[in-house]
Amino acid sequence: MARYVDPRFPERMRMLRRARGLSLKGLYRIAHVSVSSLSEYETGRRRPSAEMARTLDLALDAGGRLAAMVVETPRTGTVEEAEEASDRVAHAVNAPRRIDARTVDALARALAAHRRADDDADPAMLLPAVSAGHAQMQRLASAARGPHTHALRVVAAEWTQFTGWLHAQARHDGEAVRLLTESADQAVQLGVPNLACQAWGFRGFLERQRGVPARITRAFQTATEVPGASRLHRVDAMLNTVHGLGLMGEKRQALDLLGQANDLTTSAGADEVDPVSYWLTPTWLRIPMGMAYLGLDRAGDAAENLRAGLGALPADWQRAEWAAEYRDALTQAENAA
Repeated sequence: MARYVDPRFPERMRMLRRARGLSLKGLYRIAHVSVSSLSEYETGRRRPSAEMARTLDLALDAGGRLAAMVVETPRTGTVEEAEEASDRVAHAVNAPRRIDARTVDALARALAAHRRADDDADPAMLLPAVSAGHAQMQRLASAARGPHTHALRVVAAEWTQFTGWLHAQARHDGEAVRLLTESADQAVQLGVPNLACQAWGFRGFLERQRGVPARITRAFQTATEVPGASRLHRVDAMLNTVHGLGLMGEKRQALDLLGQANDLTTSAGADEVDPVSYWLTPTWLRIPMGMAYLGLDRAGDAAENLRAGLGALPADWQRAEWAAEYRDALTQAENAA
């Protein structure tokens, strides 16, 4: 099993134990877990299994909060590839001037495994490993030489963006803004417009959590203006810009842009799907379309599109942390319709 442990687990466990007035020995009597093991869980020297987290949750009467901080998922080929790639990463760090195509591919697959994990794990659980990988990638990208350097730097820029995305979800706003801005700049320099467009889209997601319509609009509008971005990326950014404009009360401008987005949608095909933006398909566009209508106070249209878009997602995506705002938006639209 692949295991993701929220880095806040030790502190939360210690806080819950103390709140109940228990010593480690007292918790041992309830949970029947050795004092030495309990100490290691609280200091972070040992990572609990999901079963152990449930045992401690029950003993501390945590109501599922502690158990939810440990997630185990079956090992998939992608996760195994990521583990296999770790040896290649270590080798690459020691020999950055001998990067080959297989190394670049392994690093890309390692990042892909983390991206897939984001669909069913708490972002905070992924951050330690992803941040460590990001630091390694930046060192590699800086030191690498040879014919595969550009491809490596593209993967490094993708890693920067994904790390920023996790920070955005975890509401580490300052770090998220820094990393997403950096990844957009890297993407432009490397000539990867879809990556730059996506980085600004993630910045728009963050601004939506902050709840400032002008900033939402500005971020997504910047995404629409990236030269060379695919039609799918542009339509996604345009629809999210419509949502921001609607929240600002700029209805006429929002409706004009919605018309442009609808025209472009008819020519955006599934063949434009970017492997890095694997979720961004013509069907996905029903979700930002729903957000656009919500910003325009057209609750019925918003509910119809959000329901269709969310319903088309794989079941684990529907439950993902990043999908919460869309679930909430659907509830809001249905209540207002």
